[in-house]
Amino acid sequence: MDLTNKTVFRYSISLRIITAFSILIIFFTVFILFVFNGLVKEAHIKVALDEMRDKTHFVENYLIAKYNTLDPDKKLLLEEIKQMAGITGLRVSFIAKDGKVIADSDVNTPQSMDNHKYRVEVMQAEKEGSGHSMRYSHTLETDMFYYAQNYDNYILRMAKPLPEMRASLIRIRQIMIYLGAIILLLSIIIVLFIVASITRPINETINFASQFASGDYTKRISNYSNSEIGMIQRSLNNMADQLVEKINSLVFEQNKLNITIESIADGITVINKEKKIVIVNKAFYKCIDVTRIKVSGLLFFEVIRNRTLNLRIEQSLAQAKPSHFEEELINGRTYDVSINPISEERTLQGVLVVLRDVTEKKKIEKIKTDLVSNMSHELKTPVTIIKGYLETIALNLNNTEQCSGYIRKAIENADRQTSIINDIIKLNMIETSNDFANEKIIIDDLIEGCVNILGQKAQLRDIQLNKKLEAMGEGVVGNKFLAEEIFFNLIDNAINYNLPGGEVNIESSISNNNQLTVKINDTGIGIPKESIDRIFERFYRVDKGRSRESGGTGLGLSIVKHAATLLGWKITVRSDSKGSSFRVIIYL
Repeated sequence: MDLTNKTVFRYSISLRIITAFSILIIFFTVFILFVFNGLVKEAHIKVALDEMRDKTHFVENYLIAKYNTLDPDKKLLLEEIKQMAGITGLRVSFIAKDGKVIADSDVNTPQSMDNHKYRVEVMQAEKEGSGHSMRYSHTLETDMFYYAQNYDNYILRMAKPLPEMRASLIRIRQIMIYLGAIILLLSIIIVLFIVASITRPINETINFASQFASGDYTKRISNYSNSEIGMIQRSLNNMADQLVEKINSLVFEQNKLNITIESIADGITVINKEKKIVIVNKAFYKCIDVTRIKVSGLLFFEVIRNRTLNLRIEQSLAQAKPSHFEEELINGRTYDVSINPISEERTLQGVLVVLRDVTEKKKIEKIKTDLVSNMSHELKTPVTIIKGYLETIALNLNNTEQCSGYIRKAIENADRQTSIINDIIKLNMIETSNDFANEKIIIDDLIEGCVNILGQKAQLRDIQLNKKLEAMGEGVVGNKFLAEEIFFNLIDNAINYNLPGGEVNIESSISNNNQLTVKINDTGIGIPKESIDRIFERFYRVDKGRSRESGGTGLGLSIVKHAATLLGWKITVRSDSKGSSFRVIIYL
């Protein structure tokens, strides 16, 4: 409920209660005034009747007491009734049975008056003994209230001007109206107070519900009563506490789920049945090569730029069937893709897409395949050559000089095979063993030993070994076997791939950040640019014919790479047509 609707609701319920009660109070006030007005009028008439009846008896008693009769002389009667009229304040008339007016306190010549036989009060008095009526008097030209009393020979009539009675009634009505207005005002004030006391807890409840719905979960209703509304408010507070507890639990579970999803290396996304992405982890952004923008809420084909993957997702959403395949995405890496439908009560809600990077796995599989192929080839070649020489020797046993040459060639290939097997054993040991003890290594002594071992080989190939080992320090901590393999293979490699009359220069330096660098430069054939990234692979040769001719096994640089990794050293290479330069960077 928004603020506008809430205001309308508050206004409506208050207005309805106030309007209903106000109409009811006005109705009852008017009704009471109307009834009371009639009662006052009747009471006023009754009082007037009682007054006129009493004064009639007074006149009767007065005349009887004075004249012993109610029928004195007419002249005396006229004077007496005028005197009685002055005393009573009423008009007094004596009317004969035939309707003629005998005497009237307000008329000196009653014989000139109309016959009153058919006046209402006179006829009623003739019939019932007394009567009264209200009508206009032509004699006095005003409205009068008449009361007539029947006696033996006369009818005694009293009359009172109605304007006096009406003025009295008006005064009473005014008082009643004032009292009614005061009662109405007080009633409305009481109603307003009652409405406020009723709607206040309702408004508090509405404010609580609105703020709670807007996200203010700390809001609670306080100071509630024991009434029905108070019970509702107490129940709402309890419900809010339970909701907050549930929300906190759900938020905690959601956070755990998000952390779990984000910590998974596989790319994960959930796509709903409307084809929109609803959940995605950071690994998925990398898989689809999209910068970290918010993709939730977008259609999946607006984000994923791979036709095959989009088609498989579309099929899974349409058919509710899982799918599993491998696909190379836009970032150039290969992924194992799993698409699984998400269903609830046999209704498809969406699909879960998982992208697992298998690029390295593929590379390893290829490396294994190449390794087996290369190893088979490298081991088979010397055996084949040795077999060929032995078969030739068997056919030429009588030719000692020729057999000696074949035997020498067979021994060379046997040595080559032994070198390959030894390098394979070394590489396997370096790759699989973690038990290389650290010790102090004097780098210049280690390099000197390698040069002494390879010096004869360099002389035979007319290669000059030059050393400029300066500022080597007091030594480094590492494993001597691994360090020796690095420098031995790099120097040996520089000799194998050099040209006759060439040079191998070994230099060292220490930088300001305590970094020892050993450079091994040769003047050989160099390494093609496209091969630099692959020279550390097993059995990879830039020039296979020259490698075998030089005695290389194709495993030397692989041993160098893995040994440097274990020592925490770094190997870099630069090459051109004038030779190659390997740098061994040692962190002191």
